[in-house]
Amino acid sequence: MGVSILLWTACGGSSGRTSGGDSQGTTSLGGTTTGATSTGETTSTSTTAATETYDVGPDPQYVAIEIEPQDPVLEILDGQLPPPLQFTAYGVKADDTKQQIYGSWDFDRFDLADMDPSMGVLTVKGDAGGIGTVTFTWNGMQATTSATIKYHVTHDPEGVDPGIKGLFGGAVDPDPSMDWLYPYDQTVFPRGIQGPVLQWNGGNAGDLYYVHLEADTFEFEGWQTVDPPSRYTLPSMPLDAWLKLTASVVGDVKVSVQRYDGQTAYLPKVTSWTIADANLTGIIYYWEVNTGSVVRITPGATAPEQFLQPPAGVTCIACHSVSRDGNRIVASFNGGASPWGTFDAATGVNLFDSGQSSGFQAISPDGDYVIWRHWSDGAFNSLGSLVLSTFDSTAELALLDPPDPGAPAHPAWSPDGEKVAFAVRTDGNGLDFTQSTLWLAEVDLVTPQFTNIVQIATNDPSRPTVTYPTFAPDSNWIAFMRATQARTRGAQGELWLTNLDGSVQIELARANGAGAIPIEQQSANYEPTFMPVASGGYFWVVFVSERQYGNILTDQNVNTRRKQLWVAAIDANPAAGVDPSHPAFWLPGQELDNHNMRGNWALSPCKELGEGCEAGFECCGGFCVDDGMGGKVCGDKPDTCSLIGDACDDAADCCDPNAQCIGGFCSIIPG
Repeated sequence: MGVSILLWTACGGSSGRTSGGDSQGTTSLGGTTTGATSTGETTSTSTTAATETYDVGPDPQYVAIEIEPQDPVLEILDGQLPPPLQFTAYGVKADDTKQQIYGSWDFDRFDLADMDPSMGVLTVKGDAGGIGTVTFTWNGMQATTSATIKYHVTHDPEGVDPGIKGLFGGAVDPDPSMDWLYPYDQTVFPRGIQGPVLQWNGGNAGDLYYVHLEADTFEFEGWQTVDPPSRYTLPSMPLDAWLKLTASVVGDVKVSVQRYDGQTAYLPKVTSWTIADANLTGIIYYWEVNTGSVVRITPGATAPEQFLQPPAGVTCIACHSVSRDGNRIVASFNGGASPWGTFDAATGVNLFDSGQSSGFQAISPDGDYVIWRHWSDGAFNSLGSLVLSTFDSTAELALLDPPDPGAPAHPAWSPDGEKVAFAVRTDGNGLDFTQSTLWLAEVDLVTPQFTNIVQIATNDPSRPTVTYPTFAPDSNWIAFMRATQARTRGAQGELWLTNLDGSVQIELARANGAGAIPIEQQSANYEPTFMPVASGGYFWVVFVSERQYGNILTDQNVNTRRKQLWVAAIDANPAAGVDPSHPAFWLPGQELDNHNMRGNWALSPCKELGEGCEAGFECCGGFCVDDGMGGKVCGDKPDTCSLIGDACDDAADCCDPNAQCIGGFCSIIPG
């Protein structure tokens, strides 16, 4: 371990100046020395009172600057901060001799630590881990080094004997019975949600487990007895380990779980996750089949909020669609003919009752228009047209009438408001059909009219039902369901992705569960809906699945297995022949004892000017700006350029040169 000595004057500035190469300053006597230790390979010792100093001044003999320590790692252990770390700069001459020099210091992650600009002392704040860059500037020259802050959490509620803990590190035998279930390997998690419940089978009552999560900027170690069915949640007290993990890491996290059965410690079961630099936003509205009502959940919430409940005499409210801006919702009543109505999404107040048979509807991104009449009143091709009207009228503005034979079903509006995707069924009725293809039309609200009606996805004998389209935030990709039937109970179905002309079609295999769950469960995925904006370089999709949820929901009887909502990340730059999806995670906060389906994702009702915000897409004006007091509020124009999450017309509006304008907001696509 190397030691470097820093000499400095307590008065600051230079104590003497000479011309030419070397210089000599004054010497002050006295002072004490304190140590500042990192967890890397370097320990620096700083003098905290006046002693000898040098001011080299301009000197062409100094060909480089070196910083010590190089690439230190500072560890926050269970919330305890490391001591401040002293950096030292040296001027390097052509003959490789060095002399200490003094200039200005900077650290680019002020959220992680404070840097004394004149003294070069880095003081960790302790909120999270991360990696930043230390920069030293002198006389027009610069040098940099990384500084890693690692947040380390330990959890040992039972006070496990250190000797037993040591057995895990010496394990050599594979575990003969442990079977990892959830979360799946390579799952991409966002920030801002509840942490997952780790689940596995194969242990015995009384078995001790060592749970270890590690990345460059975070580590968790937990020792705990876990009885079958084996489930483990990262602790939230005294430190919230999941919150610290997601605040500290962008990228991969290695996850390992080891078992000790009282005699032998076995080798770990190892998996990995990715933490995205992303927060899920908006609200997911979904149908609770058991109650016949529409509920909603904000990502990160611990429970859903009751929203549209059937009033007296109404059997259910369902088949809903929410405007992208989160202001209005359209839904059907009572089943059967299913007349439609609209509601204020902020309050749930009923705005309009149509009294007209409809079934499924689509509402425009701004909530001003509705496309309705999914049902046919008789044979499949009677009333085979969708109707365009305003949200508060049944007056026909235009008809969407695809070529015969067939009737349109399950319409979905694009975020840019210019396109509509829909199925065309050629058998059955609006709820029960097995033959359908996927179509696209352009919608003109000025004329108004539907034009360029084209088929973009055909069916096949094994999956003849192609329906439930949803547009990605960029309006250029459509996810949809290929299945054995439109009614999802017990259907075999998978999620797919297509571009707008159908020339590129990709199964979202990993989102469906490929490589993670038994093959028969990989065909139990239905009804996708995209989050309205891209975040962290991903499109996020919520969908219904009847798959097993670890060892919490295990019923796989096709007649009784539970419908639940799952979320998957989709790379925001899909390419032909490459599955852009990632393994899905169960949406935390939903109720396990309900059948939950038809998740519909919209932004929260926008915030007015001056209200607090985190990103521009939360704001009616489109921008989240500094309030001058350390916070951010909604504005109607950017401070200078559009930050990530702020409104844009094209990529040139974005501050980050690597950003793209996706769905009207600046976004980053990794790689």
